[in-house]
Amino acid sequence: MRYIGNKMQAEDILHDAFIKIYVHIKKFNITDNGSFEGWMKRIAVNVSLNFLRDSWKDSIFTNIDDTNISETEPDSDIFETEYETIDKTALMKIISELPAGYNVVFNLYVFDNYSHQEIAETLGISIGTSKTQLLKARKWLQKKLSDIKKKNLAISA
Repeated sequence: MRYIGNKMQAEDILHDAFIKIYVHIKKFNITDNGSFEGWMKRIAVNVSLNFLRDSWKDSIFTNIDDTNISETEPDSDIFETEYETIDKTALMKIISELPAGYNVVFNLYVFDNYSHQEIAETLGISIGTSKTQLLKARKWLQKKLSDIKKKNLAISA
C-alpha cells in the first residue's frame, strides 16, 4: 500500500509477490539471503516497483509541482516531538499522498533502508535525483504536517 496507494492493485501485487515467493522458495538460502521475512519483503518491494515502472508513462521525477518546496534541508526532523501526537494511520495516509517520485524514493529510503546508490540502480535514476527526491519528499511532508498542526490549533482555539 505504501508504494501503490490503491487497495485493489496492492492486493493484486501482493498476490503476484506470493506466487513469485512460492515459485522461487527452493532458491531461498538463509546463508545467502538472510532472513526469510527479509527475503519475502524484498520480493514484494521488487514486484511493487516493477508494477510502478510498467505503469509510468512519463518520468515521474520530472512532472512534479514543487514550486512551494525549497531546495534546502528541512529545518528539523518532521517526526520530532511536536508531531508525535499524529495518529500512525493518519501519518501513513499523508505519506501515501506524496507525489509518485517522492513516494517511491521516500519509502525505499525510510522504510526499506535502501541507500541512494541502491535506489538509483533500482529506479534507473542518478544518485543526485534520489537525494533530491528524498529532500523534496521531506519538505512536502513537513509542509503537510505543519498545515495539519495549524488547522488543529485553529480548531482548538
